[in-house]
Amino acid sequence: MTKQEEQFSEKVLVPEEDVWNVLEFAKAFGYSNAMLTPLLVSQRLKDITLNSAQATEAKLIEAMNAPKDNEKALQSFSQDFEIQSQVYKKLLSYLGNFLAFDMSYECTNVSKAEEYKSPAYRKDLDVFKKFVDGFDYRKEFTVAVNEMLRNEAYFCAPRTMDNRMTLQELPSSVDYTMIDGHSIDGLTFSFNMYWFIQPGVDLLMYPEFFQKKFKSLWSSGVLSKYVPSISANLRGQSSWVYWQPVPNDVGWVFKFNPYIATRVPYFAGLFLDLIQQPLIRALQKNINMSAASNMILGQIGMLKDTMSKEKNQFSITAEKLGNFLSVVKAAVGESIKVAAAPLENLQAVSFPANNEVYSSFLKTSLATSGINTNLIFTSDVRPNSTESQLSLNVDEQMMFALYPQFESFMNFHINKKTKKYKFKVHFEGSQFFNNRAERFDKQMSLAEKGIVMPHKIAASIGMNPFEFQRNMDEARALGWTETLTPIFSSFQLSGKEGESGRPQKEDGDLSDSGVETRGAGSNIDRGGKV
Repeated sequence: MTKQEEQFSEKVLVPEEDVWNVLEFAKAFGYSNAMLTPLLVSQRLKDITLNSAQATEAKLIEAMNAPKDNEKALQSFSQDFEIQSQVYKKLLSYLGNFLAFDMSYECTNVSKAEEYKSPAYRKDLDVFKKFVDGFDYRKEFTVAVNEMLRNEAYFCAPRTMDNRMTLQELPSSVDYTMIDGHSIDGLTFSFNMYWFIQPGVDLLMYPEFFQKKFKSLWSSGVLSKYVPSISANLRGQSSWVYWQPVPNDVGWVFKFNPYIATRVPYFAGLFLDLIQQPLIRALQKNINMSAASNMILGQIGMLKDTMSKEKNQFSITAEKLGNFLSVVKAAVGESIKVAAAPLENLQAVSFPANNEVYSSFLKTSLATSGINTNLIFTSDVRPNSTESQLSLNVDEQMMFALYPQFESFMNFHINKKTKKYKFKVHFEGSQFFNNRAERFDKQMSLAEKGIVMPHKIAASIGMNPFEFQRNMDEARALGWTETLTPIFSSFQLSGKEGESGRPQKEDGDLSDSGVETRGAGSNIDRGGKV
């Protein structure tokens, strides 16, 4: 038994009065299947990720001035903006589905090349392969990235059944999950056990770890000693009142910015602009309504030969003017506003819609996010291919920084299962075709020089190494290579009748002028192709 284990072998007794208070509280809420209904269970599932609250400018400014004290409010505002603002939702979707999670790996403790053929290595490699086959990491990690963008952090509990693993999402609210430390594998967190006494929460739907801690807390009244310096693997032996530290093998937390514990949504800087969106939308509506209307103005004539003692010097009475106006109004319809008629110097006044306030506001606001809006929104500005590629590279740099957290998760769970050999996973790539094509061309270029890395080739075409190997084995076993027709290179073949010129370039390889030429189809009359 280690010193830490001896330290936590002693139980801490809670005063009798506190025990009864806790038990009465639990009894008042009750925990029984009688309180479980589909409606309640559905409501609790919604509470896990969506607890939006509409922001006012005053509340938002207050929260932004003290982010450490307003984590819950900022998360709620982020969720509400995603519902209310389609451009913000598109921005989160763009980055949330950005990463490709193309995987390669290496063994970190092989000292000689001969070991790769040893039974021990093959056995551990089979364990690794079995884990990857049973865990849809692309789907699960993409969900995590989307939640990290929305709420800054994603809390989950890995669940395994029939050799398949999934990530069960835990509540994202700071009321139930709290980051409280770092470990060699990443951040650590504690969980609020009050979550399980809510109507609609079935304790049996959560890992056995929480079931045991729940019974220990609410039944015996005996609490473990709380020491924050305890190792990540022993966190289950520590607790504080209703907050239960979670060990790494039970729960995991991914955070968009892992360098600070405060949970502030990444795009919180946009909120002060997004909160003005309804106002600017209403202003644009008023401008459009004005542009759809016209007005007729004129001057009421004066009597020429009148006595100074007459009070009314106008050439027409108000009653007659009203009658004429009603006739004119009926003739011109609702789209034209009539001020007075019959009049002198009649003039028509219109309000041209030459001010796109709303569109300019959205472009300016989203530009402050650091994302090139031309990549995700239509625009009348012709994109420059070089600038677009550089902007994409900036986005890749930002999102690729998340890969080490997911690699740590894979390494932890894989090496926990293997015996002798330990593996290290690498993730790479984005969902953009030019990124994948660039990686593939790089590996083919290295292969021509005798540097063949099958794992990287598999990653460049969107397959994990085990999928790639199985496909190759099947093709070889079924004799696919014998059915292939030899393909000659272009310099060995004469041009087809009616065709000339060099082969058509890929879209990603075109210059700005080439994009314009292909888009306009101006090379067709010279025998080219669109």
